[in-house]
Amino acid sequence: MKPNQKLELTWIGKGHEPKLEPRILIEQPEYSYGDPDSGNILIQGDNLLALKA
Repeated sequence: MKPNQKLELTWIGKGHEPKLEPRILIEQPEYSYGDPDSGNILIQGDNLLALKA
């Protein structure tokens, strides 16, 4: 390997990621548990979509 050579991960479709629109999270009290005043939230679902929300 040459000293100036860089390694790169490539895959089909790289650079063509779909644009995800922001979403509003709505609490469902029947699924909630724990102390509501703690300020913490547990989100179940697709991690990427949840993080971007």
